[in-house]
Amino acid sequence: MTGASGCVGHYLVEELVRGSEHELVLVLRNPGKLVLPPECADRVTIIEADVRDVDSYLDQLGHIDEAILAAACWGGPDTLPVNVHANKAIAEHLAAHGGHRVFYFSSASVLDRNAGLLQAAHDLGTEYIRSKYVLTEEMERLSGKIETIGVFPTLIVGGEKGKPMSHFANLLREVSRWAWLASFFRADGRFHFIHARDIARTVRILVDTDQIPLEHPARIVLGNPATTVNRFIEDFLRYRGIRNPLKVMLRESYAQILIKVFRIQLGPWDRYCMEHRDLSFQHAVNPDTLGAKTYCSDLKTALESIGIPGKAA
Repeated sequence: MTGASGCVGHYLVEELVRGSEHELVLVLRNPGKLVLPPECADRVTIIEADVRDVDSYLDQLGHIDEAILAAACWGGPDTLPVNVHANKAIAEHLAAHGGHRVFYFSSASVLDRNAGLLQAAHDLGTEYIRSKYVLTEEMERLSGKIETIGVFPTLIVGGEKGKPMSHFANLLREVSRWAWLASFFRADGRFHFIHARDIARTVRILVDTDQIPLEHPARIVLGNPATTVNRFIEDFLRYRGIRNPLKVMLRESYAQILIKVFRIQLGPWDRYCMEHRDLSFQHAVNPDTLGAKTYCSDLKTALESIGIPGKAA
């Protein structure tokens, strides 16, 4: 497994240790960033290495049945080496040494509603988004050598005590101070979110499944049922105890005015997302869809889990 010290990675390690009998081999650049459950010391092997430097650790892996490739770089010169090249090299190594299956983490942003590759993500996406598009292509080309399963998370909430905060969770914590301002606006749009604990639970179920009944290519979008932007705002405000009868529909023309007034810099991908506000998927997967219990199915639980106080606090 790579990326174990990240937000989702912490939950994955915890879930695999406590919910299965697997022995884990973790490739970590800085093992000190990972807080391991105390009961798992004898089932975890840590290889201290930079995931980019594949030649330094591939020979140490031994026989690996299944790999979970969750390491990610969000931008800069390491984006392709981490997000694409290292993942491909590990998958090829497993294919040549009797490995069974590879789960690789991509992003739901590179897919359209029906889980087809979204060309706009390649043409207009950020450095990170483009790398995840390329990763998906490269891993699917290896499917004839080893079973490759793409995991495509939607917006991730996570970061309880002892675990790093996800980017979306950090954003929610920041905007919670300005929730009164959000009470004035409403907007079109649909999207999914999912807690990192539910991502870990879903992946653990899939890891333990001998045969996953998926069409080729295997692309699993992770998310709770889609919510609208307006419903999300209403639930957020209700949780924070904020009521405001004055509501303005923030249509695209108004948004363009605000962008000009406040001199907001938007890139091509930002503008594309503004114009395509339905970010929902036809088939999103979470523990509930696999017959297990979902930890976080509503916004209240999500906000509580990352320490945002509610009305009574």
